[in-house]
Amino acid sequence: MDPISAAGIALSVASLASQVFMGCIQGIQFIITAKNLPEESKYLNLRLRMEQQRLFAWSETSGLMDHQEDNGRKIQESNTFVIHRTTILDLLVQIQCLFKEFEKAQTRNKHLQIAPEPVNSEDDLIYDPAKDSSSAHVPLSEPRRRFIIRAMKELKSKAEGVAGGLSTGRRRLLWAAFDKAAFENLLQRFSTLNDNMTDILDFRLQTEIHRTTQDTNRGVLQLHKDLASLHQLVKALDIKMQARSYPVHEIPQYAPTNDAAGLRLLAQLAKFKAFNESLDTEGPAPWDEATAMVLQLGQPDAEKANTKIERSRIHLNPKTSSTDLSAIRCEAIFEHDIGEKQRVWIEWKEYDYQKPGALSPPALIVDRVQKLASLLHHSPKPEAFRVPHCLGYFDNGPREASELDSEGEEEALDPRIGFVFEKPKDEGVSPDTPPVSLFDLLSSSPKPRVTDRIRLAHAVANCLLYLHSVNWLHKGLRSHNIVFFPTASKDKRGGIKKVDYSKPYLSGFDFARPARADEMTEIPGDVPEYNMYRHPSTQGQGFGPRESFRKSFDIYSLGVVLVELASWQTIDRVLDLDVGRMRTAMKIRDTLLEESRIQEVGSNMGEMYERATAKCLAGGNELGILETDDETSDAVAAKLSMAFYEDVVKKLGDVKV
Repeated sequence: MDPISAAGIALSVASLASQVFMGCIQGIQFIITAKNLPEESKYLNLRLRMEQQRLFAWSETSGLMDHQEDNGRKIQESNTFVIHRTTILDLLVQIQCLFKEFEKAQTRNKHLQIAPEPVNSEDDLIYDPAKDSSSAHVPLSEPRRRFIIRAMKELKSKAEGVAGGLSTGRRRLLWAAFDKAAFENLLQRFSTLNDNMTDILDFRLQTEIHRTTQDTNRGVLQLHKDLASLHQLVKALDIKMQARSYPVHEIPQYAPTNDAAGLRLLAQLAKFKAFNESLDTEGPAPWDEATAMVLQLGQPDAEKANTKIERSRIHLNPKTSSTDLSAIRCEAIFEHDIGEKQRVWIEWKEYDYQKPGALSPPALIVDRVQKLASLLHHSPKPEAFRVPHCLGYFDNGPREASELDSEGEEEALDPRIGFVFEKPKDEGVSPDTPPVSLFDLLSSSPKPRVTDRIRLAHAVANCLLYLHSVNWLHKGLRSHNIVFFPTASKDKRGGIKKVDYSKPYLSGFDFARPARADEMTEIPGDVPEYNMYRHPSTQGQGFGPRESFRKSFDIYSLGVVLVELASWQTIDRVLDLDVGRMRTAMKIRDTLLEESRIQEVGSNMGEMYERATAKCLAGGNELGILETDDETSDAVAAKLSMAFYEDVVKKLGDVKV
């Protein structure tokens, strides 16, 4: 078939398919907006909305939804609408008929009725689908919102010229008696048809659909905040996952994969976010046993209280703990209750805001430490986080005489909190292997391949993306807090240690906290070396208002790390700066954004890497928001998350060398 004929066939099929697709959306809208849905069944409606978003993703990726606006460019770039023209039309017709038949059957059985109140021209069903979607905690992009409005208006205009058509085109359904079994069957069939729609596309388009769906899923998670809504979300995800078992990749790669794999990751994130929220409850637990079981909450209060470890059970390695009290981590032995000894590593958190003679940190510090230790200890933890497993914490400050060791001596005591971390069980990692930071590697290790550095950049950005997806800020992101555990390897020179740059661990959670409007910020003290990674607006010490730190500041810190990776030098060496000059540290952002500096990043790593780095450093409009926007609001958080994914994480994953 010649190209001109093929293009003509593709556009003709797309024109017909777009009409059927519009009918699919109309039918779905009537069902998902039906009133009087029982509270206990709202998770089914949520699942249906997510399947609708998946169908939208297919239409956008294939080029069907906007084929008139772009003159069929996407349609002609792919041969999908030529090779699979019959299958596409057949599947879309099946989806349209599925919802028509469901509505007819439910109406015939008097389970569904037309709402008695008249629907006027300002009906939310037609003119404000975004408001309806937001109330269900499902984000709706502007192109999809416009398409729904157009579809419902077209149905309304057609119905007005038909006898009895007013109730057909301008109506709102309501549930008189909800048929759960029939609704579940509808969901299963719709989900299967969606799977089939994706399967007929080529590798590239399937990859794009998976990306778009994952982005939508993160938006859904962003809008589900309290335990009740997170409970509904996990139940909605379980509908799909109970059918079959799918593995979850440590860090989802952008390759065609069944939708259920992404849903399983989303469920893990939702459960972790729920546990995070549960740690802030006071008094009797406001959730019931069923909610706790679905969300795998366990007993948050008990888990929080049990995170403290007796100082006498921790035996610091004198080689790594006594030489430099300013070191942020060291090796140690943890002695368990049963006498078993385990090699661990310690992350230190200093505290000096206490009353003279006090034997414990202030209550605020203790509360923060317990929450953080609980989060890092809680299982299951999403693998996408790439964070080490915390066994608990101990206070390394002054102790009572009864707490001293057998010889009555204090071992390297100073007012610091020690977080105790388990060594990873990755293949080839010895229990004796201490963590090595990216900062140390930048200072002493030969420059790795460009491909290794790009994988590392993408892995760290992806970790931050998922950390933010559960509403948690790192607030200490820098090369000192990106660690690796080298594996044993052999070559002609004998045994050597090899670093897998695609498997970093994000550590240094000493000042991490939830990103909530009511959460106070504990601002880190002035350490010039660390200030070089901090956004200028965050530099200071003591305690300040909650608004002083936000997600975009974490992203800025990532940008500084990306600059380091491009040159394989620490930031002070990249800029040839004296780390002790505080005023210089405050000007680092402006220096890094100079055109010559940004171009230097591109000359080392390529144009896409350069753009991603510039986006992180610039923030604001470059990330789709204003400097003055409140990043704790749903709308702003959603825009920031989407921009960070599209312009940074996705771009870094797409870099080819």
